[in-house]
Amino acid sequence: MPYQCIIIDDEPDAIEIITDYVEQISELEVVKVYTDPIEAMTDIANGGKVDFVFMDIDMPRISGIDLSRAIRNKTEKLIFTTAHTKYAFDAFEVEADAYLLKPFTFAKFAMTINKLIKIESNFGHSGEKGKDFYVKTTEERNRFVRIKFDEILAVESVKNYIKIYTTTEEIITYLTLKEIKERLDETDSFIQIHRSFLISKEHIEKVEGNLVKMPKNMLVPIGTFYKDSFYEYLTKNTIKTGRL
Repeated sequence: MPYQCIIIDDEPDAIEIITDYVEQISELEVVKVYTDPIEAMTDIANGGKVDFVFMDIDMPRISGIDLSRAIRNKTEKLIFTTAHTKYAFDAFEVEADAYLLKPFTFAKFAMTINKLIKIESNFGHSGEKGKDFYVKTTEERNRFVRIKFDEILAVESVKNYIKIYTTTEEIITYLTLKEIKERLDETDSFIQIHRSFLISKEHIEKVEGNLVKMPKNMLVPIGTFYKDSFYEYLTKNTIKTGRL
């Protein structure tokens, strides 16, 4: 069953964007949107518990911070969506789970949701760890691709985008290597061996000199800066003989 989501924002354009983002993630479902925070407060206070609330902060009559204090016990995950950085401490005080600064991209939104769903899964909400994520590709407008961790061979940084090599295809997306690394670092299955490459430890076939051979005849160079940490990983995982 999808996670139920409520969106509260006095700007219809913002609601439209967040709704579109939510609809791109199959695990989420929008059940109600509000442009009036007072109406939202009344309905949520009198209703059942909801999984996600996406809420603006700077709204008329009552701020998102004050509204969150009234409904915090009715939502599992509270995410502020705001154009202002000045409310970050207030958001921390009301135990917000995330703080998305407008305008935020779908990639940023999806990574935030994936992290929260993974945390929720680890504490028994769905009983299953997060094993995948979504990226928006460069090929078509509004085309999103689901990628499983265990199918990733390597990730390459190329100018202003990255290329994700999987067991079945190559995917190009406008992310940075740092952004994708934050997501992959949630597992212990990936290692950076070059300033332009992250690789899957699970798919390493062999290491010859300064090259790592991956499936599909992919050869990835080992960068000087990353050489020590990579060989430390190899040494830890190499069976050694006790014979002289």
